[in-house]
Amino acid sequence: MQSLQDLSTLFDSGQCLVAVETPLTERLEVLEFLFPVAQKWRLPLYFWNFGYSHLRQVCVDDTIRLISTDIKCTGLTWLLDRTEVPGVFVFEGTLTPDASGRNELKQLAIISNLAYDLPTRGQQQFLVALETYIELPQELVPLVPVLVNPLPDASQVRQIVQDFCSQLFSAQESEQLVRTCLGLHLGELSMLSRRLLSNNSTAKQLIDRVLNYKKSKLKGQGIEFISEPDVPVAGGLDLLEGMLERAAALLKPEAKEHNLKFPKGMILWGPPGTGKSLSAKLAAKKMGVPMVAADWTSLRGATAYESRKNLREFLQLCDSLGEYGLVLYFDDFDKGFAGFDDDSDGGISRQLAGKLLTWMQERTSQVLVMATVNRLEFLPPELIRRFDDIVFVDIPHTGARYEIIKLHLARYFPGLNFSDKDWWRLLRETKMLTPAEIGNLVRQTAQEAFYRNTKQFADEQLGGQPLNVTVKDLLEQRYNFTPSMIREEDKIVEIRNKASYARPASSPDRSRWSKEPEVLFGTTSS
Repeated sequence: MQSLQDLSTLFDSGQCLVAVETPLTERLEVLEFLFPVAQKWRLPLYFWNFGYSHLRQVCVDDTIRLISTDIKCTGLTWLLDRTEVPGVFVFEGTLTPDASGRNELKQLAIISNLAYDLPTRGQQQFLVALETYIELPQELVPLVPVLVNPLPDASQVRQIVQDFCSQLFSAQESEQLVRTCLGLHLGELSMLSRRLLSNNSTAKQLIDRVLNYKKSKLKGQGIEFISEPDVPVAGGLDLLEGMLERAAALLKPEAKEHNLKFPKGMILWGPPGTGKSLSAKLAAKKMGVPMVAADWTSLRGATAYESRKNLREFLQLCDSLGEYGLVLYFDDFDKGFAGFDDDSDGGISRQLAGKLLTWMQERTSQVLVMATVNRLEFLPPELIRRFDDIVFVDIPHTGARYEIIKLHLARYFPGLNFSDKDWWRLLRETKMLTPAEIGNLVRQTAQEAFYRNTKQFADEQLGGQPLNVTVKDLLEQRYNFTPSMIREEDKIVEIRNKASYARPASSPDRSRWSKEPEVLFGTTSS
């Protein structure tokens, strides 16, 4: 697609009807851009949408104003009939197809008639159709060029920041604010800056306000934006951590000098609860970049049109945020492709997967797509091929289990340690537990210890009383539930049997816990 900057050239070449894809927040920005174009042709600039009964004339002096006229307008049909009113006409919301499809043929006829009629009027009438998303019928594609008003890059955002607060913050603070503002349109940024900026705002306060706005906006679209992931180390995944460190190195500008590109994607495959989601957050933390988390199914709309619109806008956002690096995280990616082969959803999954494939292949932004899956076979093969690595995250071995238990114990019982004999017993009884189950086990043990304290020290301040725990306490909680490896043994064994198709996330257990000492004649040999 062409850019909005190409509009003047199209008018000069005799094209009198163009469509512009832009968010509603950018209405004034687009009108301000079009005003000198209209002046060049010595024509007035008019604006109309379904909220007005009359045309509004656009005037730009110190500010941009929409002045009411006495010209009554009903939309595209009005322009088709009124050949005597010269001008550049900006009509908003007139190309969006009717959800029922009843007006599609009528709309197609009106637009095609305008595409043929307007050039015959001596270049006295031009039409710019504004839409938040444009998907023309195939018949109209040759007749109506579609221009895109893209998200601004870092240099454009930097200019906005300098205009509003260059005198208030240091260069480092301004640059941090620029990175925070990526993913927002220029008009949106201008409105946000006027609304949030006050004389006593510090850089941190303004950055936090912009982040809160961005998070709130994306949350309404089913997307979670995590600016600085705060996660503990994922114990036992040493090989995966090494892959992430190598990917982080490719974010450095020097990598491009050696023709090295940032990786496109990584599939984290394995049984539920093995730490795949935590690993995605760890990836963002290691790279020092934000993370956007989206459920693939949440991008689906009520119709195929709405689904394609959601995905298009989402990928544009990721490209903008990925200028300095981004982790795009899809949780339970495989669930969104159930029924992919039988077209049970009317082919929407195929359409969305095709758009994602094209984007992953052609994008130049530094976005690492991390997708967690339980059943790899649910993903279409052509999609799997777009990922650089498939990493299998298995149930932790004994050494990894030791690390995971210690990480969780440190949260509730700082400084606690057990004897080797107690550790061997605990590691033996937690065999085949997932990291998620280990985390729940330790948390429930801490809750029980806290409850004991409330009974023992009922008349004292609990804050000064440490929580005490023994291996016996942990094992009591362990026996209160059945591990998923037993509950869903068939499914998990089926998943683990295919682990050889992927790279392991953990190296073989070489810790001192890899082999339990043998017991000979009632004594433990070291």
